[in-house]
Amino acid sequence: MGKLKKVAVIDDDQVFQLIIKKQIEMNNFECEILSFFNGQEAFDFFQQNVGNEEALPELVMLDVNMPVKNGWDFLQDYQTLPSEMRSKIKLYMVTSSVIQSDIDKANDNENIISFVSKPITNEKLAEIFV
Repeated sequence: MGKLKKVAVIDDDQVFQLIIKKQIEMNNFECEILSFFNGQEAFDFFQQNVGNEEALPELVMLDVNMPVKNGWDFLQDYQTLPSEMRSKIKLYMVTSSVIQSDIDKANDNENIISFVSKPITNEKLAEIFV
């Protein structure tokens, strides 16, 4: 996939947003970070940028539990986006949820590459950014 230019973090936790930005900087992953605080904000952005590949992230870190539209609701809407658009985006479910049904649901979703538990280690971040 090459070097990532844009990463989207969809998470209502402002502390996590700050930590992951710092972690990305400290590991010298030079990329633009798009921050969304719920699934609706993120989906609106994706919908508005269908066909505008330059604006889209190559990597998405998606939380499960958020207000307005949670991670699962976002994924339901995300599925309606063009498949050629979705095929260019690596999507990770990043959450503090350790509920087995969430893990199973994530593993069964064709759009999700992997379920990642918070906090994210530098090693795991490096794996994700490869």
